[in-house]
Amino acid sequence: MTISLLRLPFLVQRQIFEEIDLLAVLSITMLSKKSHAAARACLRHPHYHLRYVEDQSIRLERKFEKEDGHTLVLVLIGQTPPPFPFELWRIGNQEIAIESTSNESRGTISTITHVYSDNILDFATETLQYLSRLLPKLSLTMKLKARSVDTFRRTMKSVESASEIKEINVEEHAWNRDPVSQNEFVKLVLDECQQAKKLCIIIQTPDNFEYPTSVQFKFDSISMVSAEWVSRDHFIKLFLSCKKVQLYSKNFNDEDLAAIFKAWTEGSSLEYLEFVGLGTFYRGKTLNSSLEVLPGAAPVKNALIQTEVFTRSHVETFGEGKCYLIQQNDKQKTALVCINYKSVILTTDFKIGKEVDEMAARIEEEERLRRNPIDENLEVEED
Repeated sequence: MTISLLRLPFLVQRQIFEEIDLLAVLSITMLSKKSHAAARACLRHPHYHLRYVEDQSIRLERKFEKEDGHTLVLVLIGQTPPPFPFELWRIGNQEIAIESTSNESRGTISTITHVYSDNILDFATETLQYLSRLLPKLSLTMKLKARSVDTFRRTMKSVESASEIKEINVEEHAWNRDPVSQNEFVKLVLDECQQAKKLCIIIQTPDNFEYPTSVQFKFDSISMVSAEWVSRDHFIKLFLSCKKVQLYSKNFNDEDLAAIFKAWTEGSSLEYLEFVGLGTFYRGKTLNSSLEVLPGAAPVKNALIQTEVFTRSHVETFGEGKCYLIQQNDKQKTALVCINYKSVILTTDFKIGKEVDEMAARIEEEERLRRNPIDENLEVEED
């Protein structure tokens, strides 16, 4: 006997949608307007995370409060379907050929579906738009290619209904890129990705790149591999409202650093900042002239810190003028500013004091013994 899903009580429907695999869930949403409405109502409670890697895959994962749920991976294959049997699957306004397998482990179903299409970009953008509208609590992570302005705009428009964009990575695309200036593309990325919590731009940006400073960035994290264009004025007006900033290939002189850190003391959301210099630009420098002018700035010799190079907290011993403690005028934040390898770093996540000094002394002693091993139990016999 067949029982209509839509005739069941809502709580029973929701339980069914939580237990069946995600490919089946999406298939049900396409059956009719009523099934779509019923499915959307049942899907509004769990959180979903979608990761899109351009030209490669779309991964959808259901998240519960205390555990992960089912996953669906759509592997994008840009070719016509192979001769062996395949299934036709409909999503949005598309009907495409798929080959799918599912595995269940401890109540969690993982489904891998190979999608065959002559135009995987069309499929991807329409699928992203469909899922963004279907799932009220959808968060997104996207890894995109700097292929063309139109492609990027189209992709961003497809996810405008998503409740949260966690992260966007945009990488330079060496092939099949439209003849568009890097200036135009980087400006487009900065404009279109304002809703993302984290933005990483891996595109070579010309030194003459210009960007308006009328609206501050509000990213939780922003990283740019080519930041020669960022002047002192750019940084103060654009980046101080972010929580974490990493700018590569950026050499600031002492006067610039003094102005930037003074602006931080006057009010900023920054909790971590890193300027990675070109070559050895920062290695021979000190922070004396940049930070001693700040009221209350104090030199620091030993600190327990965590950087992007060393992701685990470690004790660092600094030379004279290489590390200072500074504080915001309203005393909301205290930060450590240091020169570490090729970078100038500001971080609010650090520890200093007697305990750290003792740790540094132990490390120094261990290093001394390593260089000059002494066996205290060695007895020297005299002839």
